[in-house]
Amino acid sequence: MSPAHPPQAAAATDPGRERENNEDRVLCEPDLGIFAVIDGVGGASAGEVAAETALEVLRARLSRRTTDSARLVREAIALANRQIYERARGDARLAGMSCVLTVAVLDGAKVTVGQVGDSRLYALAPGEIRKVTPDHSPVGAREDAGDLSELEAMRHPRRNEIFRDVGSSPHEPDDARWIDVLEVPFDPGGALLLCSDGLSDMLPAREILETVETNASSPRAAVRALIERANLAGGKDNVSAVLVQGERFAEAVRRRRDGGRDGGAKDGGSGRSGGRFRDAGRGRDAGGAATALPAAGAARRAAGAAGTAATSGAAGTAGNLAAAGSPGRPLGAGSRAAGTTAAGAPGPASPSGRAAWARRSAGQRVKDSLPGSLGKSLVLAALLLAALAGYRYREPLGRWAKGLAEGHFGDGGGAGGAGGAGSHGVLVVGTGDGGFATIGEALGRARPGETIEVAPGRYRERLVLRSGVALVSRIPRRAVLLPPPGESEGPAVAASGVHGARLAGFRVEGTPQAPWGMGLRLDGCEVVIEEIEVSGAAGAGIEIRGADLSTVRFSYLHHNGGPGVAVTGTAAPRLLSNLIAGNGTRPGAPAAGVEVRDMASPLLAGNRIESNGGAGVALAGPDRAEEIFRWNTFGAVAREQAVRVTGGGAGDAATGTGAGAGGPGGAIAGRAPQAAAAHPAAARPAAAATPAPRRQRP
Repeated sequence: MSPAHPPQAAAATDPGRERENNEDRVLCEPDLGIFAVIDGVGGASAGEVAAETALEVLRARLSRRTTDSARLVREAIALANRQIYERARGDARLAGMSCVLTVAVLDGAKVTVGQVGDSRLYALAPGEIRKVTPDHSPVGAREDAGDLSELEAMRHPRRNEIFRDVGSSPHEPDDARWIDVLEVPFDPGGALLLCSDGLSDMLPAREILETVETNASSPRAAVRALIERANLAGGKDNVSAVLVQGERFAEAVRRRRDGGRDGGAKDGGSGRSGGRFRDAGRGRDAGGAATALPAAGAARRAAGAAGTAATSGAAGTAGNLAAAGSPGRPLGAGSRAAGTTAAGAPGPASPSGRAAWARRSAGQRVKDSLPGSLGKSLVLAALLLAALAGYRYREPLGRWAKGLAEGHFGDGGGAGGAGGAGSHGVLVVGTGDGGFATIGEALGRARPGETIEVAPGRYRERLVLRSGVALVSRIPRRAVLLPPPGESEGPAVAASGVHGARLAGFRVEGTPQAPWGMGLRLDGCEVVIEEIEVSGAAGAGIEIRGADLSTVRFSYLHHNGGPGVAVTGTAAPRLLSNLIAGNGTRPGAPAAGVEVRDMASPLLAGNRIESNGGAGVALAGPDRAEEIFRWNTFGAVAREQAVRVTGGGAGDAATGTGAGAGGPGGAIAGRAPQAAAAHPAAARPAAAATPAPRRQRP
C-alpha cells in the first residue's frame, strides 16, 4: 500500500561533462512510495531506449500493489527485462541494449529494494552512511568483499564492467543470481539515496553524506548539489540521484550538529553505532541471498548523540564527517556518549556522569584508579622492569626490528638480498623500476607470503606458479604474456600441486601465427586466478585437472581454439563471474564454452557464457544441469544449447590437450573489439550487429 504520510523526496539527472546524451532515468513518486534509478547500456541511442522502457514498465507495475512488495519488485523488473529484450530482438539498431537499476518501494517503516547492476542505494542517518546494495560487477564484488577500498574501487580501470543487467537475455522473476531483493528499515530520522554510478564513481561516501547533510532542509537542493559536485569532480558519466528523507531527518541532522545532547539523553547516551557500516556484500552468502540489516531507530538516534559538538557551516560538517568513516567500517571518533566542544573543552556530563571519564587518556584513568603513593610506586616499578627487559633482550629485539623494516620477521635479509625486492615482501618486475628483468627471475627468488608486482609490458616467457606467492599485474591487463620465440606449445602459465598462490590482472595473448598451446593449466592446485584475459590459444583457455580446488573469477576468456575452460579428472574448481565467449572456433572441431569431463564437479555461478562454437556448457552427466543453467547466463540461445549433456567421452569437443599439445590447430578467429571486454553484459553472438557498449575503459 502507499505510505500514509509521504516522505520528502526529490530526484534529478544530468548528462555530465563528457556525454552529450543522457541514458539515465529516475522515478520519484513519493505519494505512491516508489523510487528508482535506471542507467541505460548500449551504443548510439539504445541505452536511452532501454532506460526509458524500464522507466515506463516500472512506473506502471509498481503503481499497482497487487502482491507483497518483494514479489512486486521482482515482477516489475522481470517485466522490464522482457520488454527491453523483445524490443532489441525486433530492431537491429537496438541490439545489445540493456540497463542496470535500483528500485525502492516504501511500505510504512520498511523499504523493499530491488537491485540489478552497479547503481546503488545508500542508507543515511545523521553522521552515518551505509552502502546497502551490492554491486554486480567484478570491481564492486571485490570492494564488497573487502579486497579493495572504496577509493581503490573508484579508480579501478575495470570499475564500469558489470555481470548482471536488465534486458540482454531472457529471465524469470525468480531466476537465481539475477535480482537481489533486500528489506531495510526506513526510520523517520533517516534517509535513502538512490544513485547511478556517475555519482558513486565521482564522490566518496563521506562527501555524499556531507552534501546531503548540508542541504538536509531541502531534498531538491541536496540532489542538485550532489550532481554539481560530481560534475566538478569530472562528470565522466551521466549523473542521477533520488533522495528520500524521513520526516525528522532534517531536524535530526540539525540536532547532531548542535551537539545531539537531547537525543543522547533520551537514548541513554550510549552513542555507539555498532557494526552497521559494512557494505551489503559482506553480509551475503555466495548465492546472493539478502541479509536482514539491523534496525535503524534507537541505535541511529544513539549514534546521532555521539558526535562532537562542531562549529556551524562547512567546517562543522567536515568535523562531523570524521565520525562517519567510510562504508563498511564502524564509526571511529564520536562514539562516546557525551562530548567536548569543538575546541576540545569538556562538555556537559551525560546522565550517567561519565562524560569527563570518557575523555581522559588511558594512562590518566589508570593513575586515578590507584591510591596515591602506591600507584606511583607501581608505575615506577613497571617502568624499571621494562627498561631491564629491553637491555637484556636488546640483540633479539634489534634483529626483529631489522627484519620488520625489511618486510619479514626473523633473521636474514630481503628476498634473496637482490635488487627488485621492495618493502613489506613486494618484489618488483620491470627494468624501468629498478626491479627484476623477468617474471621468471622474480618467481625464482620469491618466498611464500611475498607478492610479485609486474609493471606494464610485453613479457615473452612461460610462468610456473609457486605456493604462497602472489603474482599481480600492477595495472590490470597491461602485463601481457606472449609465447617465447619457437616455444608456443604448452601453457603460458602452469601450476601443479600449488597452494595459496594468486595470479591477478594478466593478459595471456596468442596470435594465429604464434598461439599458445593453452592459456593456463592447473593440476591438483588450490589457487586463485582473477581478472585475467586469455585469448588466441590453440587449445583451451584454461585447463583444470586432477584433484584441483582452484577459483577462477572475474576473468575474460575469449577466442581460443578449444573450450574457454576445460575441467577434467576429479577437479572441483569454482568458476565465478567470468565472461566466456567466442571459444571453440576451430573449423570442424567446435568446442563448448565450458567443458566438464570425467568425474569433475565444478561450481559455476554468475558467469556469462555465449557465442562459443559448441554448447555453452558441456557436461558428462545431467546431475547439475539445472543448477548451472539457472546460476549463469547464456545469451539468446535455447536451453538445450546452453547446457548440453554429452557423456564426457574422448570424442567430445577439444579440451586443449590435443591441438594444444601438438601445436597450432586450425585457424583462430580474430579477437573481439576491446570494447566488448569492458562490458560483459554487452557481448552478443557474432552474427548480431552489436553497437559499441556505452561503458568503455578510460
